Amino acid sequence: MDFADTALSDLMATKPADAVAAAEWANLCLEERVAAPRQASYEARMDQPVEWSDWRAAHLRYVQQDVRRRHPLSAAFDAGDALRPHIEANQELYRVERIDNLLHDYAVGAFGVDQLRQWISNRDAERTTGPRSAPAPLPTDSALADFTRFLNRQFADGRPRFVAFAAEFPDLEHQADWPRVICERCGLAHHFTGTTVTLALFRYSVQEVLDAYTATAPNATVFAAPTVLDLPMSNVYFSAPKLSNVGHTVGLAPRPDCTHLAAELVHARIDYRPEHWVAVGTVNQAELHPADISQLRDKHLQCLRRTPGNADYGSDCVA
Repeated sequence: MDFADTALSDLMATKPADAVAAAEWANLCLEERVAAPRQASYEARMDQPVEWSDWRAAHLRYVQQDVRRRHPLSAAFDAGDALRPHIEANQELYRVERIDNLLHDYAVGAFGVDQLRQWISNRDAERTTGPRSAPAPLPTDSALADFTRFLNRQFADGRPRFVAFAAEFPDLEHQADWPRVICERCGLAHHFTGTTVTLALFRYSVQEVLDAYTATAPNATVFAAPTVLDLPMSNVYFSAPKLSNVGHTVGLAPRPDCTHLAAELVHARIDYRPEHWVAVGTVNQAELHPADISQLRDKHLQCLRRTPGNADYGSDCVA
């Protein structure tokens, strides 16, 4: 991105020395998808920052007020090169949510990970064998529906959902270590805290997202490739080349052949339904330090440059 605002262009003139700020700077520099009207609106909200920390704080306010809104539809879906209007409706998507704090707030000790897992197992068994042969002291369908409604209320803002295509993760939900696998593939470093984190895996179709907006926004495009303006500044996010047509998440366990490179989209917020739950699990991985993430970003850029037409991607933005 090239900025018209003098304060922003002055800050972009020199790459920061700090590793985190340098990654944030690079993401802004690398961005190719933001439409001119949206960029102009964004620049007007930045309050002419003097220090990088000022820009980071103003960027967060923009995300909270313009991106994480429901009405009008999030600025992530303003017209521009990021929009993706033609996605096959039968494709399925994966989305991960952290739920340990929600479980605690909902009902301490009364509705836990084991119960959620058992409910999912029972539901899947019913699909193939019919109704349960005998009652069991497990959460009922209505109990999970109540918890799902509670979860939806906690995520009541309009933030875009970052999602991956289920087809890229064959048999994921049946792998014992699926939380680690999807976190590594999708760059979910914020779940690597050095403590045990509880994650829920949701699966649903593109059609369900489209149906959610048929009445309220029938002419809107509610899928897009993510841009640097769609989330708070982050050293794990990495702007993707426009030619890629999707986002590409920073792999936390990269492979030399780049086969770990996962496609990513954002879509407008929808409410989860009980049938969207596919797995609940935990992950306990050490926190990644900025220097580790910088090395992962370097490897990620090399993988992006191996995609067709992108051999010179980022040549003006990284050393």
